[in-house]
Amino acid sequence: MNELDVERTLTDEWLAFAAAARPSPDLAVTTVEARGARVTRPIIWAELEDVRLSFAEVHAALDDAAKAEQLATTHWSMKDLIAHVASWAAEFRRQIETAAAGRTFDYLITFTPRVGPTDWNAREVDRRRALTLDDHFRELDVETARIQELALTLPDDRLFMTAELPPTPDGLPEHRWRAQLADLMLRKCFHDRYHLERIRGLLALE
Repeated sequence: MNELDVERTLTDEWLAFAAAARPSPDLAVTTVEARGARVTRPIIWAELEDVRLSFAEVHAALDDAAKAEQLATTHWSMKDLIAHVASWAAEFRRQIETAAAGRTFDYLITFTPRVGPTDWNAREVDRRRALTLDDHFRELDVETARIQELALTLPDDRLFMTAELPPTPDGLPEHRWRAQLADLMLRKCFHDRYHLERIRGLLALE
């Protein structure tokens, strides 16, 4: 499946949605009815494209150094936050490629309950400290595009396989999280949108 196939499939899905929506004003319900719960390659590709476009908009809005250096969290500037999102884009891509190749992971990412992977996050942001804001956006876009390519090219038995991943709630390898690679791609979008909401609010973007 290539990008033209994706465009055609999305068009078909939109036409099906529009046809289903006519008798009912409840768009949330008709979207589910028209699309169903099944995760497909075009859905994954489109979700990833949506966050790519959203971050391109944010990049354009960060048009001076002062905006990039304003605090976005208690400890991180806007630039740091973009570095964080880029670091996870690279990590999601690494996990997907590693699992799809049938390789195991030789590291863990500990998610402290109700806090998250604070140690891992801090290390990855610090590792990117010398890079520019443009570097961070470039990494984020390139890694997201690579995941889009994987969404289109991985065989079904790889894309929808369940893998044991580096994240663990307690630092123990026997408690590694498990997820389908297709779901991991969508989790990447969820993570992006979580931070996009904060960023867009700080930049007063509609």
